[in-house]
Amino acid sequence: MATPRPAASPPDFIATTPHTFALQVISLTGELWSGDVREVRLPGSEGEFGVMAQHTPLLSTLREGMLSIHPVAEPHPMHIYVSGGYVEVQPGRVIVLADLALRSDDLDAARAQTARDAAASPMASAFTDMAYARLHAQLVHDRTVMLEPRRWR
Repeated sequence: MATPRPAASPPDFIATTPHTFALQVISLTGELWSGDVREVRLPGSEGEFGVMAQHTPLLSTLREGMLSIHPVAEPHPMHIYVSGGYVEVQPGRVIVLADLALRSDDLDAARAQTARDAAASPMASAFTDMAYARLHAQLVHDRTVMLEPRRWR
């Protein structure tokens, strides 16, 4: 019976390779986010791709979509919407130059504000009065009568 080999430690170049890299997300309005990350997923013009530490250098165009960023200090990924742009990947850093970029929490706040504005609009308040309810009920009734099958005598 063979004796089990002792677990070999990884080679020095693997043990000393950093597992994180710096990421900057910059839009036309300025820097949106920067920090150390474990991984980032990007919507490339030819398809989605991921970048980890020590990635081969590349320059690519981005299409509209979401960046998925895995920060070192956070257990869950964060998301940033980009409308397009460019990404430069170097072994120790990645720079995203986006035409337009919004963080996912900003998108949620914008959606909530839009819903609040729509609910407070004069048109929305006009649809909540009693005359509108009667008109709506009459239209539903008329439509149902029109769609009933006619009986021929």
